[in-house]
Amino acid sequence: MENILEKLYYGDISPCSLPSPNTKRYKEASLEVEQVKQEILAKYPDGNELIERFEDAIHITAACEGLQDFERGFRLGAQIMINILTTE
Repeated sequence: MENILEKLYYGDISPCSLPSPNTKRYKEASLEVEQVKQEILAKYPDGNELIERFEDAIHITAACEGLQDFERGFRLGAQIMINILTTE
């Protein structure tokens, strides 16, 4: 088994570059987002720049939330390991 710390150090592990979820719910939500975007542009043809700014802001907040969840997952895993190793 390869050393996970070495993989992390050398960049062989990059959780943020994993593909998007491949679930029915995710695909449906993605289609809905695109449909709503097209409806907005149909009503407001000059709104493309505003939509792009909105999408950029949403992506930034999602990335921040993803990082926070990632960190929480590591902390939870460490707490579980500590509990397992210290409980008789």
